[in-house]
Amino acid sequence: MATLRNLAINTLRKHGHRNIAAGLRHVSYDPFNRPLDLLGIT
Repeated sequence: MATLRNLAINTLRKHGHRNIAAGLRHVSYDPFNRPLDLLGIT
């Protein structure tokens, strides 16, 4: 679980989100597309 948490935090930081809570909120607005876009999977 810690590895997944660190992956999420580092991915958000890599894409310019300095505030992790705000970055998670931004990604969660469209939960089926934004996380995949962030990871480059789409």
